[in-house]
Amino acid sequence: MTDQELIAPELPEQKDPAASNLESGWYKIAKSQDIPSKTAIQVDDFPTQIVVWRGEDAVLRGLDLYCKHMGASLACGEVDENSIRCPFHAWRWGGDGQCDDIPYAKKIPAKATTRSWEVSEDNGMVYVWFDRDQKPADPDGQKFNLR
Repeated sequence: MTDQELIAPELPEQKDPAASNLESGWYKIAKSQDIPSKTAIQVDDFPTQIVVWRGEDAVLRGLDLYCKHMGASLACGEVDENSIRCPFHAWRWGGDGQCDDIPYAKKIPAKATTRSWEVSEDNGMVYVWFDRDQKPADPDGQKFNLR
């Protein structure tokens, strides 16, 4: 099986964040208490669907929702150490968007990457950085409430 065959040619429909008319900034997606250690949530109220989870190290991370292998929702997976493991075939994804483990493979395909999202906590709220041009987060950027 080639690297190309390991990556799904079609995934469930992922909203295109570049089509959003939202301003660049930090968007509140949850309360900190809603994401305890080793827990993942699905966020639909955002310019695209994402999964946000808290690893064993208590750090929050975020990725596009769908696994690049076969399109499963990563929010249905389990937090494994500080990564998230897909519920279909157990591919494990790090917060940087890199697949970091495939239990039955000797090599991880070069194309096994997904978009990561910068996540921050402030005063008991969880925020995700959005910029339609994918510019890096501004730590002092404006905060918005999507909910």
